[in-house]
Amino acid sequence: MFLTITGANCSLILGGLVLLARWLRLPRALAAAGALAGLGVFVVMVGPDASVLRAATMGAIGLASLSAGRRGRSLGFLSIAITSLLILDPSLGINVGFLLSVLATLGIILLARPIASWAPAWVPPWLSTAFAVPLAAQLLCGPVIVALQPTFSTYALITNVVVAPFVAPVTILGTIALPLVPVLPWLAAVPLAIAGASAGIVAAVARFFAGLPGSALPWPEGATGTITMTLTSALTTGLIWMAFHPDRVRGSAVAMHARIVLLIAATETTKRRGRA
Repeated sequence: MFLTITGANCSLILGGLVLLARWLRLPRALAAAGALAGLGVFVVMVGPDASVLRAATMGAIGLASLSAGRRGRSLGFLSIAITSLLILDPSLGINVGFLLSVLATLGIILLARPIASWAPAWVPPWLSTAFAVPLAAQLLCGPVIVALQPTFSTYALITNVVVAPFVAPVTILGTIALPLVPVLPWLAAVPLAIAGASAGIVAAVARFFAGLPGSALPWPEGATGTITMTLTSALTTGLIWMAFHPDRVRGSAVAMHARIVLLIAATETTKRRGRA
């Protein structure tokens, strides 16, 4: 069986363990130690190869950034993790998967919380976070992705948001069921059924959006494609901020209009004086 483990999977395992620790009202140090131990068990279960260790490291940093909200400390952890992984395996320096993991984690650290905070007060925090996390990762990974494959996935963001509630059951319940299969197969059937149904929904949603018209638009190749995607990411961030702050945008537009009117009036006055 082939498994693809990402930082998101590791973040879900860590997040589930942290929530369990909070429910049990464990001290923070003990909760952290238990979550890291659980992540270690998960890594051993799926196979501690280089990609899994990288995903576990990036997932832990991403979750710590979202939970603690301390951007400077999270950036320090990310720098230490990158340096350590490169020392252990210098070939990661030319590994595209490693680069995308770093960029996705960096995007979550720098942009996820600010973007989530832009949402109106009536939007539930879990919904704003579900939107902000994949967007933050996509904004930084986009320029690299189009350099590898010059196409623009139009519905990638909305697909990630829609499937987000179903990814957690696949990862968490699938992990719970795995050690139960050889010991208590009848008990493992329940989490496996839920995880399997959730995986089917994820696949169905992915096929649906992939089949829509314009789901993969052509994009310029090479440096031109990378630069235009970088500019598009910046423009997208600005448009999202404007959509979430209509009053400030309206006020800025009115103020700019007033300045332009004053500038035009001053120019006309100067012209009249010059003619006189």
